Amino acid sequence: MKKNDKSVRAVIELKITPQRKTGFGKIASKVSRYAQVDACFLMSGAYDLLVFVSGSSLQDVAEFVSSELSTIEGVLSTATHFMLKTYKASGEYAFEEDKRLPVV
Repeated sequence: MKKNDKSVRAVIELKITPQRKTGFGKIASKVSRYAQVDACFLMSGAYDLLVFVSGSSLQDVAEFVSSELSTIEGVLSTATHFMLKTYKASGEYAFEEDKRLPVV
C-alpha cells in the first residue's frame, strides 16, 4: 500500500521504560522503523513517546498497535486517539465554511 492510500490516522501515546545506557532512544528507534509510523517524538508529561500512525482502516491501526507496538519489550502502555476530522494541518486550514443553518 502506498503512503498516500492510508486514510486513517491516529496518535498513539506510549509509556515506556528507559533502557540502560540508551534511555528512550532504543525503543524510539525501533518504533520509528515501522512503515505505519509517520512520526515519533519524545515528550514530557504523562507519557514518553507520541507516535503518529497511518493505516487503511480503524481495524488496521488497532491491529498494528495491539500486535506490534504494545508487544515491544519496554512498552508499558499505549493510548490510541483516532483523528476524525482535520481543521488545520501544516499551516493550512482544511475545512469549508460551516453549512449548517444558524441557531436563532
